[in-house]
Parts: sequence; structure tokens; C-alpha cells
Amino acid sequence: MQKSFKISVSKYAETIKNAFKGFSNGVGRRSQGEVNLIEFITGFTYVIGFSILAIVAMVKTKFNNRLRIIMLSVTVLAFFFLQGGHLITLIPKLFGAEGVRAAAGEVGIGHVERYSLTMTVVALVLTLGLTFIIGRAVCGYGCPVGALQELLYDVPTSKKGKNKPIVPTKITFWIRLGVLGLIIGLILAFNLDLINIIAPYQFWRLEIVIPGVFIISAFFVASIFVYRPFCRLFCPYGAIAAPVAKFSRFKLEKGDLCMECGLCDMKCPTGEIIESYGECYLCGRCLRTCNVDAVSFC
Repeated sequence: MQKSFKISVSKYAETIKNAFKGFSNGVGRRSQGEVNLIEFITGFTYVIGFSILAIVAMVKTKFNNRLRIIMLSVTVLAFFFLQGGHLITLIPKLFGAEGVRAAAGEVGIGHVERYSLTMTVVALVLTLGLTFIIGRAVCGYGCPVGALQELLYDVPTSKKGKNKPIVPTKITFWIRLGVLGLIIGLILAFNLDLINIIAPYQFWRLEIVIPGVFIISAFFVASIFVYRPFCRLFCPYGAIAAPVAKFSRFKLEKGDLCMECGLCDMKCPTGEIIESYGECYLCGRCLRTCNVDAVSFC
């Protein structure tokens, strides 16, 4: 009887372990962010190259709204074919179990081939370096999760003619930093990757990941009413990109022609035009609203 009880407990423990393993790995071909080296390089070449192309095109056309929608749509569609270039997974992979073990020399060439720590660092340096020059262009136009939220925020709601609710950046900034700490802490303490559980790229991988599908879907639905909730409240990459973007060389700013009418302040979905937290996603709403061309990318 005692032996039977021990076997039952053992099987129960194994079931629980496998359940959490399933949450971590997701349901589908492979876990989020797990790509080979070619896919990794191809994806981030797109992210960096298209972000530069997008911001140049937007500046040349004074942030034409139709062009903005086209650029965002291209990124949303492109990631159905790109398996690499996932900004959101960089921080968990760097600080997570794989990154720590690679740095300690506990994993060999198999890890490098599957998800290179060196390439992760290179991707972070390049994307954050670009952010330091032109702001949050990679978040604004190079990330499918961000691009889809941007497009959904354009969907008309019942509040026609009125601004949608704006969540103050001074609040979201610190919430996201707290979430970043939680993500890193859970990985280091329990080898539990929240990003892999939520699986923000699952729709682009044509996968269903439970319970992540419900969480990321909720973020997308919320983005119809609130500007980029995943980016501003949860994204670990955004948590480190924002402080860098705060000191970016080029950004959307008010100039000497500003008459302090407040139109751009009301249109800015993050309030970044008033107080800088590095949360400008270069949507251009402020520039398009200004009647005296006082806002420019400079």
C-alpha cells in the first residue's frame, strides 16, 4: 500500500512538472524565440533595415498617415514568413537560463547553433544603438506585436471625435520596469519564462499556446482602446529601450514656431510630447495635427 502511494505521488509530481514544461515550451513547433542562426540574422536584418527605411520614408513625407498604415501592415505580414527578429525575447534569452548557462560555459556548440548568446548581444547592441540615434523606430515599425497594436488603436470606437483614454507614461514606465524585474527573477529563480508562456509571436507562427493565447489576445483587444498596452506595460525590450530613447539624437519635438495651443499634447497617445520618458513610437500624430508646422523630427 505504501509503495503504491509513493508511485501515485511520483506520477502526480511528474504530471505537474510536465504541465509547467508545456507552459514554458508552448504548443507548436518550438518555443518562442527559438530559431536557427540564419533565421535569427534574417529576422534582425529585416527589423533594423525596415525600421531605418520606415523612419526615412515617414520623415520625407511628414509622417503621412496612409504611408504609416502601409509600413505597419508590411511588418505585420512579414513576420508570417520571418522566424527570427523577435525583439521581445531578447532580454529573457540574455538573462534567462540559456544565456546564463552559455556565459558560464555550461553549454556548447549546440546552443550557439540553436540560439547564439553572442548573436543576442549583437542584436541588442545594434537595436539599442539604432534607438539611441533615431528613437523607438524598431519598436514602432520593426516589431509585429507593436505594429499590430498601432493598427488596432486606429480602429474607431464609440467615442467618435474624442481622444481615447491615455494612460500616463509616468505610471506605465515604472510598471514595466517592475514586470522586467519579475520576468528576470522568475527565470533565474525557477527557470520559468513568462514571455514563453504568453508567446506574443504565436499568431505569426500559426500556433496556439495555452494559456498565452488568452493573455496576448486580451492585450490586442485592449489596444483598440488603450495605446500599445503590451509595449507600455509588459514588454521587457521596451523597458530597456525607453531609457536609451530618452537621449536619442533625433526625435519628434516642438520648435520655435509652437504657439502652445495644446493640439499635439491632446493627440499624443503617450504624453511624450510633453514629458520625455523615451516612449515616443514615432506615430507622427503630433506632427500631423500641428497647424503651424511647429513639430519636426530633428
